[in-house]
Amino acid sequence: MTEARMDARVDALLRRLDVPATPDDAFVQASVADLLPRVRRARAQDASRMGRLLRDLRLAAGRVWRPAGPRRVAVVAMTLLLAALLIVLLAIFVGSHRKLPPPFGPAANGVIAYDANGHVVIADLDGANPRQITFDAGLQQDPAFSRDGTRLAWRQFDPNGPPETADAVLAEADGSNPITIARAVKGLSHIAWSPDGRFVAFSGSIDGGPGSGWIAPSDGSSPPKAFTTIPGAWDPTWSPDGTRLAIGGDPGRLFVVNRDGANLWRVNHNDYTEIGERGEIAEWSPDGTMLVFTAITGDGNGDFEREVYVVALDGSPEYILSRNAITGRDASWSPDGTRIAYMHNGTGLGPIPYITDPTGKGVVHPLPGFYGWYQPIWSPDGTKIVVTDDRPGPDNLDGPAVRVILDVVGKAPPIVIAAPGTTPDQVPDWAASWQRLALP
Repeated sequence: MTEARMDARVDALLRRLDVPATPDDAFVQASVADLLPRVRRARAQDASRMGRLLRDLRLAAGRVWRPAGPRRVAVVAMTLLLAALLIVLLAIFVGSHRKLPPPFGPAANGVIAYDANGHVVIADLDGANPRQITFDAGLQQDPAFSRDGTRLAWRQFDPNGPPETADAVLAEADGSNPITIARAVKGLSHIAWSPDGRFVAFSGSIDGGPGSGWIAPSDGSSPPKAFTTIPGAWDPTWSPDGTRLAIGGDPGRLFVVNRDGANLWRVNHNDYTEIGERGEIAEWSPDGTMLVFTAITGDGNGDFEREVYVVALDGSPEYILSRNAITGRDASWSPDGTRIAYMHNGTGLGPIPYITDPTGKGVVHPLPGFYGWYQPIWSPDGTKIVVTDDRPGPDNLDGPAVRVILDVVGKAPPIVIAAPGTTPDQVPDWAASWQRLALP
């Protein structure tokens, strides 16, 4: 049929229906008022996978009722089967692609990973249901979750290998699919994940070479690459944007350097005998503008001080955070950057966890109990810290170590988790690593 004949038939039909060529304004407004809510609902529905699925199922159901007889029954059954299959596949897809938390800032609390009897153990966020996830001979120590909570790193010590050497091992968050990205690293430091999880950094000597800071892809696709060889390179940690690293150097120096090794600069202004914590060389504030670290002044022969310092990366000098402490050390930044936890000397039964603000001028809030000189770790939501007690019990004697989860407000009772070391000197440097999950 030609376009002319079609136009003629349409005109004739409109004349028979007595429809005006120009619609009435009231009719148009009423139609728009009726259609717009439907359009908005359709657009909102199309914004989600489930909404699109339900829309398509409704369309399919509208079609299947047209056939008659046995064919209609068969079509309906097939449609229902396909709908069920689609829902199952969608559930599997959504479950396997969970929402990930940002690398810095508050997050939801997942499981905790810690050392017990020389192996890595994970437990629920309240310490319940502990399960061992490493079983190799030798020690597996200092587990560290990636910032998105999907993977885990640890140091693996070979009992038959050269002394003071360890492998750097990465695995899924449950310990499955482990890969070794560096073998027999002498003086292997803690393993630090880049914020995006694509790389890890560590220090040590590989193949008998000089001690260096190393970066390696976390999938094991290429060998570690040195990014700095400063004397005494030790324990790199990543900036929140992943472009720089803090790293220690001899004698008593703290540096920041680009990940490609460029723009190395010393950030501490005072001279120290040693810089570093039991957990790491220094820790970045979540906004990347400051570092908190522990440093020793004096000769270490009885006349020395160990304090916690904060240094801004604008060139200003560092200042002491642990005021009036004979010894203050092992500090950690809260996820939101508003507080710092560190260990403060106690009364002979062990150090006390202190909570303070980053200025060092605010209220200092001690938490109850006496624990050990090991770095406390914040929960991702900032409501708790995990500490180590290497002398549990009323007599303050060396014994099987425990981890203790403390409420930073002091309202909830402590949660004690058995986590013995093989020997007292093998208690790990930090208390635990807490998995970060996306907030609801």
